Amino acid sequence: MLRSSERWSSFSEVRQTLSQSFEKLQNRILSDAKLKAGELVREAEAKAKQTEEAAKAEAKKEAEAFLAKARLDAEALRRRILSSKVRANRLRLLEEKNRIVQSILSGVEERLSVISDIPGFMDMVKKMVNEAVEAVGADQAVVRVGFNQASSKGLDSLSKDLPRGAKLVVEEGALDQLGGVVASGASNRVTYNNSFRARMDRLDTQLLTVISSIVFGE
Repeated sequence: MLRSSERWSSFSEVRQTLSQSFEKLQNRILSDAKLKAGELVREAEAKAKQTEEAAKAEAKKEAEAFLAKARLDAEALRRRILSSKVRANRLRLLEEKNRIVQSILSGVEERLSVISDIPGFMDMVKKMVNEAVEAVGADQAVVRVGFNQASSKGLDSLSKDLPRGAKLVVEEGALDQLGGVVASGASNRVTYNNSFRARMDRLDTQLLTVISSIVFGE
């Protein structure tokens, strides 16, 4: 049989062995836990970095898309402003051209209002009378003649050149403001206005084209 001291010594050795084993186990568990924790931290950091990079990439993509749209909007605005300026300049140019053309026409009208003073006036009136009578085509046409500052005696002489049955009426002032000739049938069903104003109205587009071509080279 073992003595008491020997038994105690054996028990102490067993306890020491168990204590050491427990300590080793504890250290191993702590070591494994640290390794696992490290792995978890690294995974979390990797995921966080990946998320951050993805967020940065998305933000960059959105920023580039926003800038691209801003550039398009700015270019569209620039073109609208430029187009508006071009239209405004064209309108101003057209208005100025129209003012010049109207000024020329006003000068023409002013000269026509006193045309009775120019040489060859009566020959021109005879031609206007013949045109009006031919246009009406009536045997008993009524021909009205009127010009500013024109001699009534001189205009009365036109009657001898009228077809038989036609009647000449000399007005005191100018017909249609600028003067001219108006012929109508006996029943006034057919009338032909051959005044300067009517002739200008009939040639309105052609006159504007001719004036623009001469003045502006168009």
